[in-house]
Amino acid sequence: MNTLFTLIIYPLKFLIEFSFSLFFHVFKKPGIAILGVSLAVTLMCLPLYIIAEKWQDIERNTQKKLAAGIKRIKQAFKGDEQFMILTTYYKQNHYHPLMALRSSFSLLIQVPFFMAAYSYLSHLSLLQGQSFFFVKDMGAPDAMFSLGNFSINILPIVMTLINCASGFIYSKGHSLREKLQIYIMAAIFLVILYDSPSGLVIYWTCNQIFSFLKNVFMKFKKPLRVLYACMVAAILFVDFYVIFIHQGSMRRRISMAIVVSIFLFVPLFVKAINYLVDNVFSPLLKDKKQRFAIFITTAISLSLLHGFVIPGSIIASSVIEFSNIDNLGSPVVFIINSLIQSCGLFIFWPLCIYLTFGDKAKTLISVSFVIVLISALLNTFVFIGNYGTLTRLITFSDSIAGKSSAIYMSINIIAVAVIFIAVCLLIRINHIKIISGITSVTMLASFAAGISYIFGINRDFAEIAVAPEAEQKDELKPVLHLSKTGKNVVLFMLDRAENAFFDSIFEEEKSLNDIYSGFTLYPNTLSYGGHTIIGAPPLFGGYEYTPNEFNKRSDVKKIDKHNEAILLLPRIFSETAGYKVTVSDTSWANYSWIADMSVYKGYKNVTPLTLEATYTSLWMQQNPDKVRKNMISTAINRNMLYLSIFRSSPIVFRDLIYDDGLWWNTDTSSGDMQEFLDYYSELDYLPELTDFTEEGNTFFSITNDATHANFELNPPDYVPSVKITGKGSGKYSDVAGYSSNIAAFKLVGDWIKYLKDNDVYDNTRIIIVSDHGIGKSEVLGDYKGEFNDSFNRDHLHPMLFVKDFNAKGAIKKDYTFMTNADVPLIALKDIVENPVNPFTGKVLTDDIKKSQGAIVTTNSTWSPDQHGPYTFKIADDEWFTVKDNIFDSANWVKGKKE
Repeated sequence: MNTLFTLIIYPLKFLIEFSFSLFFHVFKKPGIAILGVSLAVTLMCLPLYIIAEKWQDIERNTQKKLAAGIKRIKQAFKGDEQFMILTTYYKQNHYHPLMALRSSFSLLIQVPFFMAAYSYLSHLSLLQGQSFFFVKDMGAPDAMFSLGNFSINILPIVMTLINCASGFIYSKGHSLREKLQIYIMAAIFLVILYDSPSGLVIYWTCNQIFSFLKNVFMKFKKPLRVLYACMVAAILFVDFYVIFIHQGSMRRRISMAIVVSIFLFVPLFVKAINYLVDNVFSPLLKDKKQRFAIFITTAISLSLLHGFVIPGSIIASSVIEFSNIDNLGSPVVFIINSLIQSCGLFIFWPLCIYLTFGDKAKTLISVSFVIVLISALLNTFVFIGNYGTLTRLITFSDSIAGKSSAIYMSINIIAVAVIFIAVCLLIRINHIKIISGITSVTMLASFAAGISYIFGINRDFAEIAVAPEAEQKDELKPVLHLSKTGKNVVLFMLDRAENAFFDSIFEEEKSLNDIYSGFTLYPNTLSYGGHTIIGAPPLFGGYEYTPNEFNKRSDVKKIDKHNEAILLLPRIFSETAGYKVTVSDTSWANYSWIADMSVYKGYKNVTPLTLEATYTSLWMQQNPDKVRKNMISTAINRNMLYLSIFRSSPIVFRDLIYDDGLWWNTDTSSGDMQEFLDYYSELDYLPELTDFTEEGNTFFSITNDATHANFELNPPDYVPSVKITGKGSGKYSDVAGYSSNIAAFKLVGDWIKYLKDNDVYDNTRIIIVSDHGIGKSEVLGDYKGEFNDSFNRDHLHPMLFVKDFNAKGAIKKDYTFMTNADVPLIALKDIVENPVNPFTGKVLTDDIKKSQGAIVTTNSTWSPDQHGPYTFKIADDEWFTVKDNIFDSANWVKGKKE
């Protein structure tokens, strides 16, 4: 049943949700959006209703023609003899009793649309508590009147009356059977919808009103002209509202107005289409067999491309990210789901429409599918675009607005136009077999590519299944053993924690100022790269592992240099200083997405831990009210098809399709909660995971990605929640990632209070640092250099927040020029004099920074596989040399100034 729903109903739900979101974007009112959905569905079904009317007229005329003969046969014969005579009579008149279903076609059309609307609107959280005229809550039955404990819902009754009135006008002069059919259906819908949410009843009531108007239109002499006049008035109103009243982005408002205004030229399009079909497409119009073959192979190809090939390529690029989500195991389930959705959207419903209409419409559908397919292939594999990192929720980590130049878009539009002309010419000169060959080869190639991705994904998943994973704990036991008598050095690497958020966080959450007493913030701090793969090695290993110095050692493999960097502090602390060392979840350890902590094994007094994703299940069990089940898998199943359409669409439409990462979704509570909880739960349980049983000196290196997540949390507590109900008061509260940053500081603050309560604060040095910034605070801002490229320098603005032994007093700010490569020297200060890198034998210093400044890179490649085996692939124009005050653009110089 789920498969049938996904195949048949989901494509309609897809269209209904898009329509609702479109009208909601324009008018910002759910009630009007429901009216818009009803209007859109009515217009989409109008051609089908016209066909249904023709079929019903044919059936009525046939019944009238056969009525006298049937009556005579029934009077003259009985039993089997009557049945045989009637069967013969029907055959003589080329009729079959099943053809009587033609009279019910207009009612049958409504059923799948009703099921789709019911599935979407009856569970739409956006309607909860929203009023519309006299309806107080569209998310619940209207309950207009009450008789004791019994509520009377007026809307379903009004809906039924309108339905009956419409049926009365429509069925005037029709048979009693047709009239009864209409009234019985009205009664059935009354029963089904009586206790349904008002929003759904409003939708269906509007459908009946539009159906009533449609029946009135059909009585006019020239109904299409009247309909067109109404459509022109509606389009002009929408254009005026969007351009002069709506408050959104002017670029998008103009784009939307242009798209809507295209419908003003429908009569011209109809004439042009008729000309093309009668003249240019005439060879295909006459060849029914070839036409159907082209249609079906093209439909299958489009389905495979959008449901098999594109989703397969996305998941195959990072199988581990899509594995074991919501206990589903292999990510192949997401490909299967998207393939079924795509089959419904590109095969089932187009085939139903194809078989319903005449030869002209079939020809037009076939040609349109060919043009769409070839354009989709071109857009998918040639005009790919660079939109940044894709998360497993199928959203990009940064905004895609402005990512494509006008020239690039123009070339894309010209290419699509050339495809249109080429297809028309091939059909006109009767080279249909070439088109048939292209569609057939595409179908086979798409199937082969999809199968290849499936095999690759299953192979990688099998390796993941046997790889060491975080063991889910069902209880809390201390694993971080601090000392009350010795010294403790604790390094928190909070991935992508933003330095520029600090003032906003500590202003909004004033209690943190007392908690973090003795700390010093270093605002004038740089990272060496905007992604962890480049930004983390200098943080852990110092100045020998900055990208420039990293690449100079081109005889050593990249993975080995990275492992050297993350092992440097644990080895110095354990081997030179005699400290007990505990390390958890180090970024890209052994170049594994999930840190391979085995790199630390074999080193004395070094204990590797995996804390991330270890306590997620326990946290979810203890906080069931804060978790929505299957949130991630639901988002992937929904967004994957949108991404496929995004990839196959012309560049000019992609920003509109992406919709700032919402993919036209009206459920704003979606987010990657499970991934966020993998990190959040560790920080939340820090006090329970910590005891003070160690007698000697200790060093801890704890990596956590909670600050990397763009997950929204509810203020003022900033805890995970099923529904986000507000924003914080801080300056950056509207910036993605801010709430996860403030949550991390609150949780680490709780741990610090625990240390203070147990007198283990003064003897503990704490370093809170990040590998890079978030790139959205605009403190450093975009830089436009001599090559006319741009990047947000806040990617290179990491957190550096330090408390030394016995430090007290209010938080201080030190504007000394720093980089996160200073962390090893800060951690080892007054513990190891002139510390030596155990791998290279060189003394750790910051001489490079003092002599030449920081040579940083704007390279945006985040994966180690996308670089070379020995060095980072960084172009010459991706290097900058920065000195002194990083907030002064004059101190940012293009290139490496060694």
